[in-house]
Amino acid sequence: QMLDLLWDIGRVYLSYRILRTFFALVQSIFIYFIAPKFWQPNLYKYRTRWTVVTGGTDGIGKAYTYELARRGIKKFVLIGRSAQKLSDVKGYLELNHNADVKTFLFDFAKDDYSRLRAYVNAIDIGLVVNSVGVGRENLERYGDNPEADAIIMKVNALGSAEFLSMVLPPMERHGGGQIVVLSSSQGYRPIPGLATYCAAKSVMSFLSEAIDREYSSIRVQCLTPALVATNMTYYKSSELFVVTADSFAREAVGTLGLVTVTTGCFNHEFQMLCRHLLPWAILKHAIMPVYWLQQRRLDQVHAQTKKESHITISPRSSAVA
Repeated sequence: QMLDLLWDIGRVYLSYRILRTFFALVQSIFIYFIAPKFWQPNLYKYRTRWTVVTGGTDGIGKAYTYELARRGIKKFVLIGRSAQKLSDVKGYLELNHNADVKTFLFDFAKDDYSRLRAYVNAIDIGLVVNSVGVGRENLERYGDNPEADAIIMKVNALGSAEFLSMVLPPMERHGGGQIVVLSSSQGYRPIPGLATYCAAKSVMSFLSEAIDREYSSIRVQCLTPALVATNMTYYKSSELFVVTADSFAREAVGTLGLVTVTTGCFNHEFQMLCRHLLPWAILKHAIMPVYWLQQRRLDQVHAQTKKESHITISPRSSAVA
């Protein structure tokens, strides 16, 4: 009888996991394939207000900004630490989309936040894309590289969170709006070797969902992507489980107003089905080979880069008659 009971419990639990995965798949199909056929995000109401973007000069943030411009957004405030990259993105938006673009030079790792707070407080902000962040090149134990740990926590968690506290008052004062926060699928659970990065991203995921419920006039969407082809991940093109930044941005922008938490694209939603199918006690071990392979790949990339940097061109020898 005890064995029968255990067998019944096992079947019920397995059925629960399968049904949970099935419904997650159906939801993903609806969001990324069915809904776009008859529903589009209402971005028109933000055209006369400022769209403030952090981390918009590279990777996902840049692609997301370009996608917003393609869909009709005309007023941008770009915040970044590279004057040249800010100028390049500003020039592209002005030339190709006739956009009105302001830039604000700011380093989230070391600059004075009160200066940025005063600046954004004076703006009528309708839309915010908070994609500022730094990555980690290697799997390292927490404490082995305290400088990198500190920067990741400062920028990805504390800085990103403080920026949200800056934009909320002016947004509410001017009637509300929409915030998009770029978190990560690595913020769902702790991963050895990525302790600080996971912790920082989980901060933003939790904060985003709480703010969305705290402010009646401000909607907050949290994006939790997996691998996207950017400088941070060292992928240059799409692969089986890697999407390009442009492709990701097209799908992600299409979900605005439809869902509050999503990976941003169907490819990543499909990958995340494993969270529903397998319990964390199993999944936390099953996913580690993926990160070991990624580390091996990064080692090869760095070795190749180092090799290329040491290649010297020998001077041409002159012929002697």
